[in-house]
Amino acid sequence: MICLLAGLLACLSGFSQEKRWAVVELSVNNMREQPDYAAEMGDQSLMGTLVEIVGEDSYWRQIVNPKPYKAWVNAMGLVPMSEAEKDAYLQAPKYICTADYAKILSEPSEKSMGVCDFIAGDIVRKALDGKGRPATCRKFVKVVLPSGRVGWVKKEAVEDLRDWTSTRSATAGEVLQNAYRFLGVPYLWGGTSIKGVDCSGLAWSAYFLSGVLLPRNTSQQARVGQDIVPDTEHLMPGDLLFFGRAATEEQSERVTHVGIYIGDGMYIHSSQLVRINSLDPASKDYAGRGPIRARRILTDASIPRIGTSPYYFKQ
Repeated sequence: MICLLAGLLACLSGFSQEKRWAVVELSVNNMREQPDYAAEMGDQSLMGTLVEIVGEDSYWRQIVNPKPYKAWVNAMGLVPMSEAEKDAYLQAPKYICTADYAKILSEPSEKSMGVCDFIAGDIVRKALDGKGRPATCRKFVKVVLPSGRVGWVKKEAVEDLRDWTSTRSATAGEVLQNAYRFLGVPYLWGGTSIKGVDCSGLAWSAYFLSGVLLPRNTSQQARVGQDIVPDTEHLMPGDLLFFGRAATEEQSERVTHVGIYIGDGMYIHSSQLVRINSLDPASKDYAGRGPIRARRILTDASIPRIGTSPYYFKQ
């Protein structure tokens, strides 16, 4: 009886416990499968992203990001926040980095020391002047990192987060333009940023920069959207192409790779580096394999958008 009551109290305590929140401080926070730098990297989280802390081991924190993906990061790359601080953060006016690469500087001058690097998709709060307006100086805007550190970044590298979100059209053209930004970027297992991407990381990034929140992994991406026959007669630009082992009577399907269809039998993907290949076996650009399935993402309104995500805006 005593054991039963103790177990019940433990459960009730768990239900009443508040979630532990944090915001990513680094331009890219590498997420590892175990609390060890030698462990496999499974994902990356961008600066300004709200995450939930679900585990702790020495200076490592296990987090769940919006994709959702659960893995370990160094605690120095996070800024813990209470529920109230998290809500205030979500409501604060922010910028998103729209340049591929930029730099947050200590002063509004290109000759000043750097505070940190700043890449596409990173989010920072706006620093306001005495009249509550965004602080600016010549070609720079003043920004506040999640930790409260301040710096300056060129105006041309950022947009207002709400304005940027509202103008994401999530069209095939926009998705492909964002994918092309990654051409030549090296393949990086677990990468989902301009610093390096794996195949599903490229798909995730191209859609994220178009305002759409895809799941993280290839196998997950193959289960969202509308199923499409994977041939050029049925495919449309922006469709996701999946490669791997087709199902047979003896074995189940195994999806191992994803690319984004461009049109005219061509697709962009991350394989050794981000590049464009052909679906035509007779083409010199054929990569040696054809898709086993395809999914249409852009017509599926059930896939989350950044503007309606509680990880980016107070809903």
